[in-house]
Amino acid sequence: MKDGYQPMPVINQTSAGPCYFRGDVGYSWSNSPTVTWPVHNQVFTGDTLAQGGNNNGIIDAAEIANLFTTDKVRGASMENTWLAEGGVGCGWGGSRGVRLEAVLGYRGNRKIDGEPGLYTGPIVPGTPVPGFVPPPQVVDPLHTSLKTYTLMLNAYKDLGNFGGFVPYVGAGIGAAYHQMGDTYFTDNPALVNRIKGDNDLAFAWSLMAGVGYQISDRAIIDVGYRYIDMGSISSQRSDSAGFVNPAVKLDDLTAHEVKVGLRYHFGGGSDCCAVSDHQPLK
Repeated sequence: MKDGYQPMPVINQTSAGPCYFRGDVGYSWSNSPTVTWPVHNQVFTGDTLAQGGNNNGIIDAAEIANLFTTDKVRGASMENTWLAEGGVGCGWGGSRGVRLEAVLGYRGNRKIDGEPGLYTGPIVPGTPVPGFVPPPQVVDPLHTSLKTYTLMLNAYKDLGNFGGFVPYVGAGIGAAYHQMGDTYFTDNPALVNRIKGDNDLAFAWSLMAGVGYQISDRAIIDVGYRYIDMGSISSQRSDSAGFVNPAVKLDDLTAHEVKVGLRYHFGGGSDCCAVSDHQPLK
């Protein structure tokens, strides 16, 4: 080597950029929702003069009162379901940095059951004054279903690299688009029509934790847990026969979820202007 020779620079190359696509599949364990359906029953107030009636031996319209019974649906439950998600994100700061994502998700059809207050049906004016007739006993008569799409904006904090594993915590806010099926009733002859379902948007939020493991220079396996609150939705008030009913409301639509996915980084390449310390030739 001649005196004054300048060694060749070492050029840093970036194999992957900070942004990525992601796809996930998982399972959603539904918590019991809060379901309400107001029940008003007609009661016969009495036919005698002392009871405010006219003592004619038949039930008149003035001898019928509407009383609120309850709006609680007891024993409400919602099925578990699978979920699928996809989206894009970007991260900064390496294994102790932050990441932001926009993710679209879908949760499959979940059946919802419960037992509303007992509806005894209308009292028809002009019928003879009745004796006491016990109402029918009804078990688990309300049924409906729900599908949900979510669009979430998530923020994560990566907590460091531990032997190739990078744990993280995160939170998200967004919207849930619910598709509620018709509500129908069983075992109650006074409830034969279906209350029409509805589609609606609700506010959603979530808390997450998990771990990523890099399997190549661009791909990361992600295993995570999430608690998500997807808000509420109400049915329409019209039924299959055209009558107006109280709406069925589904509230506290929450779930515990576990998902497995892949984050695939794109972009990057060589940087012609990034030069490290010179390494002398020998």
